[in-house]
Amino acid sequence: MRKLALFILISCLLGQGLAYELPDLGDSSAAVFSSQDEKALGHQVMQDIRADGSYFNDPESVDFLNSVGNRLLSVSDDLGGQQFEFFLIQDPTLNAFALPGGYIGVHTGLMLAAENESELASVLGHEISHVTQHHIARMMEAQSRNMPLSLAAMAAAILAARSSPDASMGAIVGAQAGMVQSQLNFTRENEREADRLGIQRLLKSGYDPRAMSTFFSKLQRYGRFYEGTSPAYLKTHPLTTERLAEIQDRLQNVPYRQVQDRPDFQLVRARIAALVGTPREALLYFQDRQLDIKRPEDRPLLYGKAVALWRNGQLDAAASLLNAVIEHSPPNALFDSLNAQIVHDQGHLNRALALYRKALQRYPDQRALNYGYIQTLLDSHQENDALETISNRMLFNHVDAHLYTLQARAFAQQNKELPSHQALAQAYLLQDNPSAALDQLQIALKSGDGDFYQNSSIESQIRELKKLLVPKDKKKSKD
Repeated sequence: MRKLALFILISCLLGQGLAYELPDLGDSSAAVFSSQDEKALGHQVMQDIRADGSYFNDPESVDFLNSVGNRLLSVSDDLGGQQFEFFLIQDPTLNAFALPGGYIGVHTGLMLAAENESELASVLGHEISHVTQHHIARMMEAQSRNMPLSLAAMAAAILAARSSPDASMGAIVGAQAGMVQSQLNFTRENEREADRLGIQRLLKSGYDPRAMSTFFSKLQRYGRFYEGTSPAYLKTHPLTTERLAEIQDRLQNVPYRQVQDRPDFQLVRARIAALVGTPREALLYFQDRQLDIKRPEDRPLLYGKAVALWRNGQLDAAASLLNAVIEHSPPNALFDSLNAQIVHDQGHLNRALALYRKALQRYPDQRALNYGYIQTLLDSHQENDALETISNRMLFNHVDAHLYTLQARAFAQQNKELPSHQALAQAYLLQDNPSAALDQLQIALKSGDGDFYQNSSIESQIRELKKLLVPKDKKKSKD
């Protein structure tokens, strides 16, 4: 978590990007940061983020976040072919950030602080605009003379973070101190541009654009009330009085309309509250509240409490409470997924499989249900059925790293080492970790259970990965 906080701190001056092993910036001729460089940098940073314990890879929560982001992207005409991925970080602070390459991270603390879906969308719309406007590249071009020295200091600080996080924080602050004043105006311009385009995305996608003003004003009041502990989002996204007034001016002539949240918004917020912290802390969060199943506004929290009970190992209590929520609520994939998971953990695998099959008939594309179903097939030693299900899912989504991880387990249970390690290699590649992928392919080649064509294919993959992993200075010397 400390290392991730370090990455985010680097973005403070820009309010949206990370600087980490930037391509060719030491070369004075590289004045412009290309789209390929942005993509490469984003992949490299994501490798570290995914390896960090704070990476919050809960499929139900992540899928909802991506559904909000994709709704905004669907009405955006400035993407230029840019692909996006929205992800969550387990951190109680109120923050969000964009990385080069289209990666947008949101802290769980911000998810819990957003009171409605439009507030969350306002933050995502703002961050999307940072990416589409290439603010990292624009900042680097403007600061090209000073950048190499500063980046060298940042790189040293990042390496120091592995052994001394507190020292690294000070190192980064020192590295950037000489650049603060010269970048301040540029940063404010980036923020205003992201605000303007973010509001347009909210309007076009049917969200309430006033949510941007409401949420930012809330953050500003919070920062004033708790002096010295203002939300992290304000530290990385400077919010001046003039900027807030400009947002409000843009919204003056926008007709008011009430925007209804989707039911999953409150359910996902409750789910996140149940999954962060220790199991005991999560349970106490809900037990301290007076909740009534008869009040519709309490049912998402009761679902969250059922998640907390399940996480705490109180399976019978979780099942009882969830059944009460299901009885008083419209059908929902989140309920079906938790219900089947509880039954699985109670040891009733055949019954769990039946629940998953029934739920998948209604929600065939829900990731958590598919993962749970495949996992239960594997736990039931039905590897062939699991592999068939995985193959069918890959027809619709061939870039799902977790599917390849499940495929690797299925092959391993069948004592098929070569395809197992080959599947793991693909999972690592999709997680931006080519070094780990290369290791898995080399293990696969040594397994001895592949035929001539399989071995030749793996040898070809190994050669391509080795080329990819050659350091840039060595590539230049060869050229």
